[in-house]
Amino acid sequence: IRELAMKALDVAHLQEKPVSAEKRLITSSLSYQNKYPDLYCSGHTAYVKKERTVYLTFDDGPSRYTEYFLDILAKHKIKATFFVVGKNDPKSREILRRIVDEGHTLAPHTYTHVYNNIYASVDSFLDDFKKIHDLIFETTGVKPTILRFPGGTVNVHNRRIFRELSAEMLRRGYTFFDWDVSAADATKNATSISVLNSIINGVDQDGRNIVLMHDTSEQTLKALERAIIYLKNKGFAF
Repeated sequence: IRELAMKALDVAHLQEKPVSAEKRLITSSLSYQNKYPDLYCSGHTAYVKKERTVYLTFDDGPSRYTEYFLDILAKHKIKATFFVVGKNDPKSREILRRIVDEGHTLAPHTYTHVYNNIYASVDSFLDDFKKIHDLIFETTGVKPTILRFPGGTVNVHNRRIFRELSAEMLRRGYTFFDWDVSAADATKNATSISVLNSIINGVDQDGRNIVLMHDTSEQTLKALERAIIYLKNKGFAF
């Protein structure tokens, strides 16, 4: 993906000198690079592997359950990452501020989470990302540096544009994280026991353990503390 990003940069440089009709066509297709000149971040958020460590991540909030998740994390002195969507009401903004105030990472997931719209083109994704980025910044003062693509970096909805989209977000300085363990809590048949088992059975003591959960799930809320206690007893840090 980094190689693709560099190629995207090379194409942008073509604008600085006379080019053929074919190259002009390629260059015009990257016009989204000129959108939102403030939508960049500096530096690279590198993943640091630590043995026997679990990284808890929550998608799709804030929700009516998020504060209860935060209570559990505070009780166990655990920091997590919340990839949030575009909820702009006063209560949701209050929750976003609490996430930051309590030392967690707050990052964009998407504003609308409507796959067909956000993945219609790189332009469409940037339009959506700009909205959630600005909501986070205006509410909390935090400028995001990481994100999680809805459905993951590569999925059935973005298969036409994922290479180009990944390259563009890297070019802008953002780091995106998928997951290694899924709580499988977004399925209709999920229970607190199934969520608990998905987490504790999916964690690898020698591998990377970024756990995907949803703070919109009541079943995950019921399972989280038991999962934390189990993993702590097995010697895992968070």
